[in-house]
Order: sequence, then structure tokens, then C-alpha cells
Amino acid sequence: MTSECDALGLTPGEKSELALSALGGCVFYLKKCLIDQELLSMANFEEYIPLDSDMVSAIRPGAVFAKVNQRMVLDSVTLNNLEIFSNGTNGTTEGTLLEKIDTCHTPFGKRLLKQWLCAPLCNPYAINDRLDAIEDLMVVPDKISEVVDLLKKLPDLERLLSKIHNVGSPLKSQNHPDSRAIMYEETTYSKKKIIDFLSALEGFKVICKIIEIMEEVVDDFKSKILKQIVTLQTKNPEGHFPDLTIELNRWDTAFDHEKARKTGLITPKAGFDSDYDQALADIRENEQSLLEYLEKQRSRIGCRSIVYWGIGRNRYQLEIPENFITRNLPEEYELKSTKKGCKRYWTKTIEKKLANLINAEERRDVSLKDCMRRLFYNFDKNYKDWQAAVECITVLDVLLCLANYSRGGDGPMCRPVLLLPKEDTPVFLDLKGSRHPCITKTFFGDDFIPNDILIGCEEEEKENGRAYCVLVTGPNMGGKSTLMRQAGLLAVMAQMGCYVPAEVCRLTPIDRVFTRLGASDRIMSGESTFFVELSETASILTHATFDGTAIANAVVKELAENIKCRTLFSTHYHSLVEDYSQNVAVRLGHMACMVENECEDPSQETITFLYKFIKGACPKSYGFNAARVANLPEEVIQKGHRKAREFEKTTHSLRLFREVCLASERSTIDAEAVHKLLASIEEL
Repeated sequence: MTSECDALGLTPGEKSELALSALGGCVFYLKKCLIDQELLSMANFEEYIPLDSDMVSAIRPGAVFAKVNQRMVLDSVTLNNLEIFSNGTNGTTEGTLLEKIDTCHTPFGKRLLKQWLCAPLCNPYAINDRLDAIEDLMVVPDKISEVVDLLKKLPDLERLLSKIHNVGSPLKSQNHPDSRAIMYEETTYSKKKIIDFLSALEGFKVICKIIEIMEEVVDDFKSKILKQIVTLQTKNPEGHFPDLTIELNRWDTAFDHEKARKTGLITPKAGFDSDYDQALADIRENEQSLLEYLEKQRSRIGCRSIVYWGIGRNRYQLEIPENFITRNLPEEYELKSTKKGCKRYWTKTIEKKLANLINAEERRDVSLKDCMRRLFYNFDKNYKDWQAAVECITVLDVLLCLANYSRGGDGPMCRPVLLLPKEDTPVFLDLKGSRHPCITKTFFGDDFIPNDILIGCEEEEKENGRAYCVLVTGPNMGGKSTLMRQAGLLAVMAQMGCYVPAEVCRLTPIDRVFTRLGASDRIMSGESTFFVELSETASILTHATFDGTAIANAVVKELAENIKCRTLFSTHYHSLVEDYSQNVAVRLGHMACMVENECEDPSQETITFLYKFIKGACPKSYGFNAARVANLPEEVIQKGHRKAREFEKTTHSLRLFREVCLASERSTIDAEAVHKLLASIEEL
């Protein structure tokens, strides 16, 4: 991101000025929060390339999807409308796609699953590799059962590695306010840190056992990604899992684990901490030197009763019985204290040796005090290996989660087929016998009706041309929104690399999913329902083309004829249906229903929803049935019906007037069309 011309790396590179400015703002905020050293020292940076940049630079169909790291974009509106993470009722995960799929056994696996749901893949080869991994896992249920039992024992290793890094940071020990703080419960805090550290070590041992189990069947796997995450780097250059055996054995013998767990203090064993080892060696050397000096003084005075006396900094005073004290004592003997029957002396030699001993003891105490930090720092030196191991197990956990869902669905499950779009292979979506993945969990039994959703498929092309826009009509409460959510969710699942609840699922990759489902407002933002509907519609057109317009007819025309993106457009405007009934770029479909006692009085109609998506347009929306179900007063329904009839008549008159005007402008006149037009006018 910095300029190649600047050797010091102080000049932003081309098109990176704003990115570096944003990074600078983040660093400023982290410093303000006193967590800049902990986070920045981990050096976990990734370059973000917006999808729009790739789309603009793509020079041929499918070029964007051929990139391995390309992801589907799901904006916040889409995530909310599709109820991927939270439902629209109470904001919980109940009834969401996440709740349906999530059977991950580790906290870090659950986090990665959310990332995969947020950003499904676009590259068919990468998607198929995940699907191969799911198939590989489904054929070894015995091994999977063993692995799952071990996964359940794992702590949150991802978070523990961050904690260990923060505790072991040498920068924090020098400058951070924590280094000057007095912890009155320091022993309690130390015990917690040690317990976390030991928990991490045990977790990595469990991970190694998981890899040993998977190594027994890895040769039978087809999936490249699955082979990589369960193969040791030392055994195969393509393996991603590091060999942790030597490091784990080293840490097993680094200190007494049980003693540290109980006392909250770490006393490293010999050979592990050089500073501590050197301090102990100096202490032993000085103590031995003082003992040798004592023997010399006993021989010199001729008294074996001479001993050292004293505590603290007054240690090692020569205590000599009075009957051995003569006027011929060495001159360097300095009287320090007396008691009945003896006197105590010091010498310059003793004073020097004691100073050396005290210095060594102080270095030992400092080493012990900072031992935990330095121990964690030594562990963190291999952060990349520890993190690589966690990442491998994280991916394995999510793949097991997807395999579990794919194997135990609520009905027929199929492997999605994804194809790269080419010049002779336009985009399409082919779902046959598809079911909503979440509703089958909410409503038990066999009452959910599967549906076929075909957009841009060859079957449709044979009838009236390849249509990328499907106008969806049908009665209120007939299942239109559910059908559209179903199509979006199945596309997300397919590109995530998961089996889908359908008999057939074929599609070309989808780079974005836009939704405008239902009416809602944003009261806290001062935005009305109508404003929200317009802004979300504008978002679709703005991101899909540079010449977007707005509102119903123009939106359909733009999406179907210019943008040609796969679209399910639900509407109650039947005039819209009539306008596009002959348009080859638009196909009509509706949610079927059965009407009993259909008459002029809407209160007498009985609607039975069939929840089946079929071809053609629905003649009416049957909105008054929804009003009756909602217990609106009868007089309100009757008045609404009269107004609807008036509006329908006015609209029909305007349409006939427009057709008359158009017919008068044509150079040739179709006699049959004119007769039909006159007949319609007479009926008014």
C-alpha cells in the first residue's frame, strides 16, 4: 500500500491514500483505548479489494467468478430480509438460516461459519472442493464421531492465543499503565492466566489427536482443502497443519503445571529460562564462595566453632567465641555486634561477596516476577504455527457442520451444480422441488409444498425466449415472500458449499443478492416506510447499473431488458402483468390458490392457499380475504371493495384510452385488434 519509490515506506501508494488514512484513524483510536500495542503487534492485516473494482476490471463473462477468493456480496438489508442471522420478529436467531445449519462444536468454528454465511464463494471450483469435502466426511461416520467428541473438549483457542500474546508482550511490560498498577488480587489474576495457558496447551494436544484420527483416512479424500487441513507440513509439502509435537513436549517440561495451577506462580525448570538459570547459578556460586571463605577463616583463627550469623543484608557475620579472640585478629575484621560469650565481625571480602549474592537474588526475584510474561512471550514466538493449527481445525469444524446438515436434512437434499458463465452459457437459476431451509424446522410434518424456481433456464427459452425476470403474483398471504426468500437462501447455501433442500439445484454463480421484501420503516432514522422502499430499490439499481431508474414499470423494464440479472419481482399491480405479458424478457408466475364462493361480495369468498408456484398470472390479489382474516370490520371491507371496483374501472378506461391513441398513430391498422378494442369500450 506504500509507494515503491519511497524506501522508508512513508508515502502512500497509488489509490491507497484513503486506505492508509483510515488505518491511521483506527490506530489513533486504538491508542486512545490503550490497546494499540496488543492488536498491532499481532500484524493481522489483510488488503480489502471492493467487489465493484473487480467487476469493472472484468473484461469477459465469468472472469470475476474465476477468482478463487471472489465472494458473494450480501448487504445488511439482504441479511435482514433473508433472516440469515436474526429474525424480523424479535431479533433472535430463532427460525434463521444460522440456527438451522449451525452444529459447530467450537466457538471459533461458529465464528467462521458466520463469515462463510456472510460471504459465500463465487468460484465454482472452490465451491465444488467444499462439496467434495462434505462428501468425503459423510462416508467416514465412525471417524467423524471420534473427531466430534474431541472437538467438544476444545476451549476457545483463538481467543486464548490473543490473551497469551497480550500477556507476553514486552512492549506492554515497559510502557503500559498495567506495568505500574498494583494488583491487590495478583495471585488470583495469575492463577486465571495460568489456567488459560494450560487450557490452551491441553487444547493443542487434543487438536493433534484429531489430526492423527483424520490421517488414517486422508488418502481416500477427494477434496483438496480437506486434505490440506488434516495433513502435516512435515509429511507433505501441500499440508497446512504444522507439527506441534516438539513444542508441546517442550512446554510439558517447562515448569510444574500442577504447582503453578495451585499457587499462581511459575517456577521454570532448568534450561528453559536463561535469565532465571543464570541468576540461580550466580547465587550458588556466591554461596559456595562464602562457605569456602568461612573455612579459610576457621583455619586462620584456629577455631572450628566460627559460624555465620545474621539475616537479610546483615547476613554472613563471622561469629567468634570470646575465648578465641586475641589481640592478633586480622586487621580487616570489623566488629559489627556482640553478645555474651562471642563477637561478630565483617570483612571487606564478605561485604563484597554478600553484595554479589544479593544482586543475584534480586535478579532471580525479578526473573520470577516477570517469568510468566517471558514464558508467554516464548510461547507466542511460534504464534504462526499455533494460529495455523487453529485455522485448520476451524475449517474442519465448519465442514463437519455442513456435512451434518447435508446428511440429515428434512427431506430430499441435493448437491448443487455450479457452472461458470460463458458467451454461449448465459446466467441461470434452476431449482426443482426446492424447499425453504428454515420453515421445515419451524413447521413439522409433510405440509411444506416444494416448488420449482426457474430463471433464465433452457426449458423456459424453448417457450418464449430466455427470461431473466419473473413477475410473481398471487393472493396476499399466498407465499410470495417465502418463495423469494427461499430462492435467495438456497443460492447462499449452494455457493457456501452446502447441500440444499431440493431435488435439483443448478446455477451460475451469483455475485450479489438484493432484496426488497415487505414494508418497514426506520423510525429512529426519521425514514418513512415509503422512503425505505425507495432507498432500497435505488440501492439495487445503483449497484447493478449506472443508469438506474425507479418505481414499478420502469424498474421491471430496467432489470429485465438492460441489466438482465436474475430477478423475482413480486407485485400486486396487475397492470404491470398485462404490460409485460408479451415481453420475452419477462416470465409470469403466481402462487396458486383455490377460491370457493367467488362473487361480488368479498366477505363470502373462501380462499385456500395451495402454496404452489405455477406459470401465468394470478387474476386477483384477494386482499380482502387478508383483511377478513385480520378481523377488520365488515363495513370497512365492503367500502374498500367498492373503492377497488371504482379504481379498477378507472384504470381499465385509461388503458383503453391509451391503446386508442397508440392505434391512431400506427401506419397500419390491425382490424381484429380494433374490433377487440371497440368491444372493450362498449362493455364500459
